Amino acid sequence: MRQKNMHSLRVYLYIAALGVGVLLLSLLLFSKPTPVYEEKEFPVLGTIVRVKVAGDKVSSNVLLNTAEQELYRLHNKFSPNVEGSIIQKLNTDRKVEVDEEGLFLFQAAYNYSVITGGAFDPTVRPILKLWGFDDINSTKKVPTQEEINRALENVDYRFIKIDEEKREISLLKDGVEVDLGGIAKGYAIDLVIQKIKEIDPGATGFVDAGGDIGIIGPKFGELAWVIGIRDPFSQDALKSIDTIYLTSGAVATSGDYERFFIEDGKKYHHILDPEDGYPAENASSVTVIAEKAMIADVFSTALFVLGYDNPALDYFTDFGIQALVISPTGESTETSGFDYFREKM
Repeated sequence: MRQKNMHSLRVYLYIAALGVGVLLLSLLLFSKPTPVYEEKEFPVLGTIVRVKVAGDKVSSNVLLNTAEQELYRLHNKFSPNVEGSIIQKLNTDRKVEVDEEGLFLFQAAYNYSVITGGAFDPTVRPILKLWGFDDINSTKKVPTQEEINRALENVDYRFIKIDEEKREISLLKDGVEVDLGGIAKGYAIDLVIQKIKEIDPGATGFVDAGGDIGIIGPKFGELAWVIGIRDPFSQDALKSIDTIYLTSGAVATSGDYERFFIEDGKKYHHILDPEDGYPAENASSVTVIAEKAMIADVFSTALFVLGYDNPALDYFTDFGIQALVISPTGESTETSGFDYFREKM
């Protein structure tokens, strides 16, 4: 009897061991390995662009190379400071023929100028040059009121003419110059993500272009990326004043801490009001969440110019955004749906 029980026990142990083995084999065969992220930084588009990506079917390094090629292609095509770019040619020759991509970006810039009542304006370059914010190497200075008044005569998005049939962009007044920096950076993020997804639909990660962030895919394929909103009153760039969670879409933050200089004890930053030619003073930080980085990029700039007391803040949610605006005194206001993104998804 005892031998029979021992035999039964050995059979049970054998079956149990076999079951565990089958289970482990199944896990090895069917479970996906944890994605391995690779990242690289590129000094492009007037900032440092960081791409962090894990491939699903394609090597992460191949995806990083794809991102690099796309970033430099767009930089060379749309930067006003690159010899031979569309923007440089337009500012020099007053007229330029563009391809479909160029036509799309100019139309988008013009349309957002209309939507924001000129708070976003691609013809702001003459006053950017006055202050020295047109290029990282330009001398920064406070211009005279007379200089600003003269430059403002050439700042108005309606000086841009778009001929869709001829695919031709013209500047209607001498002295007008365009700079698509307020929209091209977000557009570049969107294009990099699109290219990566075309090659590897299961890729995950993000693209961070100087605080404008587009999500390639959820962290490890299922988790939200944790994004801190920088404290605009702290010199510590890593100190956050708020936190949001994103598994898709994009976020852009415009702050008075990004590019600035101090003269006679006063700080002057690069986000200029197209109406008066001075740095916008009624906000310290604006964060915008949208489906596309281009949209977030445009509205973070426009809402910064419109300022903390903007009574139409919730109106702009009709264009697919949520926003948080922080005033120069530390108060904050936000659109009705912004709080949703503070919850872990």
